[in-house]
Amino acid sequence: MEVWVQFFREGFFGYGEKGNFKYYSIAHFIPLILLALSIFLCYRYRDKLRNWKHEENFRFIFAFVMLMAEMSYFWRLLYVGSSDPLETTLLDKLPLQVCEWTCIMAIFMITKKSSLLYQACFYVCLTIGIFPLLTPSVITTTGPTYYRYYQFWLEHILPIIAVFYMTFVHGFRPKLRGIALATGFMAILATFALICNFNIENANYLYLATGTSDGGGSIMDFLIKIAPNVWGRVVLLAVLVLAMFFIAYGVYSGICALSKKKAAKK
Repeated sequence: MEVWVQFFREGFFGYGEKGNFKYYSIAHFIPLILLALSIFLCYRYRDKLRNWKHEENFRFIFAFVMLMAEMSYFWRLLYVGSSDPLETTLLDKLPLQVCEWTCIMAIFMITKKSSLLYQACFYVCLTIGIFPLLTPSVITTTGPTYYRYYQFWLEHILPIIAVFYMTFVHGFRPKLRGIALATGFMAILATFALICNFNIENANYLYLATGTSDGGGSIMDFLIKIAPNVWGRVVLLAVLVLAMFFIAYGVYSGICALSKKKAAKK
């Protein structure tokens, strides 16, 4: 029994040393390559997927995998605990991060084929959701030999794939007014994050608390240096997020315009 306890708490489900996962290594590139391949396959076989008799079952299985990826993060925390021995409660592990909510929204989006949730997922996943893929600072102690590595990538990659799946297979399209929905979602999440940051010791939801982020060399670390004050950080992030939403819409509109132009020439 002791061997199994050691395996779960100190082995596959536990934590390694700092630097176990390294940026832009093979362990970093493989998930990104799989993401790109999945998006390509969604586009390449969009018609076959749309008309597949088991397509609805496929979407429910997809949603179930996302659900397990999200819930297993908290199950692991309850059993193994935090990597920081000073953290004796889970009050600073509440589901108030962007990745957690995009995963939850993507689950309902893909099962219900919700165009409303698609708008929020499109803008949030394809802007803010890209940052953790570029600098996954929260898994610097857990490389491919740890469960957290796989849980992290599933939680962050699957919602993005779900957005492209609904775009290519079911013809969903982002709308300009969807920016208002995504902005409203971020405003509500940031409000709850600030309330918790001010009332829970050591809480740093959305990295809005005064101080630094997790110190893993994330993009947020650079933003924190620009705006060390909590309210300055809120304003900076609000402007940045809104700008990214409009850029995402502009890029998509530009791609659509080029596609129509090429189709017209043919």
